[in-house]
Amino acid sequence: MEFYTGTTDFRLHNTAVALGKFDGLHKGHQLLFSKLREYGRKGLKTVVFTFDFHPASLLSGKQQKLIYTSEERRKIVEDLGIDVLVEFPFTNETAHMQPYDFIKNVLAGLFDARVIVVGDDFHFGYKRMGDVQMLLDHADEFGYTVEHCKKLGACGRDISATMIREFISCGEIMSVNLLLQRPFGITGTVVSGKQNGRKVGMPTANISFDPVKLVPPDGVYATRMYIPDEDIYYDAVTNIGTNPTVGEGNARTVETFAPGFSGDLYGRKIIVYFFRHLRKEQKFDSLEDLRVQVDQDIENSRAFFAAHADLFTDYQNRK
Repeated sequence: MEFYTGTTDFRLHNTAVALGKFDGLHKGHQLLFSKLREYGRKGLKTVVFTFDFHPASLLSGKQQKLIYTSEERRKIVEDLGIDVLVEFPFTNETAHMQPYDFIKNVLAGLFDARVIVVGDDFHFGYKRMGDVQMLLDHADEFGYTVEHCKKLGACGRDISATMIREFISCGEIMSVNLLLQRPFGITGTVVSGKQNGRKVGMPTANISFDPVKLVPPDGVYATRMYIPDEDIYYDAVTNIGTNPTVGEGNARTVETFAPGFSGDLYGRKIIVYFFRHLRKEQKFDSLEDLRVQVDQDIENSRAFFAAHADLFTDYQNRK
């Protein structure tokens, strides 16, 4: 897959382009991508257009936490069979670009778009003044057609990244995964921690990850640890929190224990896929009490995966 980020120094030709922020890459987004692939089979180059910086971050002055980091999004888009991913530079100049100029200079100019695929509620350009009707109005002028898709719904609401962020933030992981159509994951590098897991005979992998990543609330989760360079999964339990049993004032960490793994993960990339929230993080009276509870967490995680084996097989194909 071709990948361009933070630059306009490229030219594409004869393309079908899907437009959006594409943070969640959820079921609604995948409907757009399926349309793209249809045009790809007709000979057009398939392109996903998004931004290298979440617009809400620039406009609000605060960093927007993301469902997927740039690295994670790139991997998923590639897995979905798209030819090109463009993370267009979102600057003050971009934010103030008039909608017509965006159509003329970007879609027709840089992308040579023959087909534009968007959701019915898509808006673009300065103050979001551009919409689907404007794209349709200029289709003949610039020689493209427009595919606009209705929003999909769930839980009585339109599916959106905002909805998925809400579910992540309250630990509703199974709902998140259904909307994403894949398990929510955190990608990172294993770093040395305080060795707290070793104190109870359960060494954990402490993950360093992109700070823009949206992380579920503190607690213990049924997870699967994926090691990309070996292409292998391990059942695991993951704790998010400050490990209050071993002291006060600890930094918030994401630590994973995979009972079936033995070896050295330091410095290696792993992905932890989340499937279910098991319990809240809590402070125990002793390390022994903590160890007993972790044993129970492992059993609860195993029971969950045993009962949902078919679900994981389906998700695994979407990793």
